[in-house]
Amino acid sequence: MANAKSAMKRTVKPHAPKNAESTQDRIFNAAKARFSQASFESVGLRDIAGDAGVDAALVIRYFGSKEKLFRQIANQAFETDVLLQNGVESLPENTVHHLLSTMDHGVRRNGYDPFRFLLCSISSPTAGPILSESFERCFAKPLANALTGRLKNTRAALISAYILGFALARVALPMQEIDARKRHRIGSLLGEALKNCVEE
Repeated sequence: MANAKSAMKRTVKPHAPKNAESTQDRIFNAAKARFSQASFESVGLRDIAGDAGVDAALVIRYFGSKEKLFRQIANQAFETDVLLQNGVESLPENTVHHLLSTMDHGVRRNGYDPFRFLLCSISSPTAGPILSESFERCFAKPLANALTGRLKNTRAALISAYILGFALARVALPMQEIDARKRHRIGSLLGEALKNCVEE
């Protein structure tokens, strides 16, 4: 009897744990790229699932709904960490570098990009309010809190307008490669405008 039990123990194999975190990441990244290329209404759960290589039911299982998945992406899309690295005084320089260099990377143009993500769905009756709320909570308010002096909210709103306006123009309009001289001049003008908003 003991031998039989021992044999059974040897033959029963434990179930291999499923890598749920990896699957969630694939779904999340696939959704980020999809929503950066098409509007909220145009993207289907099957599209996202197909890009992630999973069944559409798993998207619902992990994220609940397309709207909840979109909201989760929006909550991570607008962050001030990169721009405020080394303090608010570095914001003009960091922003110019980000807008004139990072945005040209092919990965951002063909995959996920927070500005394309915003542009694609800002007019959506469902996604638009989510984007507005996330931008205000995750970007505008932290930016205002980082500023010193008077009219912090107004200055933060103006900085946001400069960043969004410049970024969305680059995303929405076909632009030729900016040569080094023009890049330097544009960067100087943008940096000076941002500096005026940072300093009271």
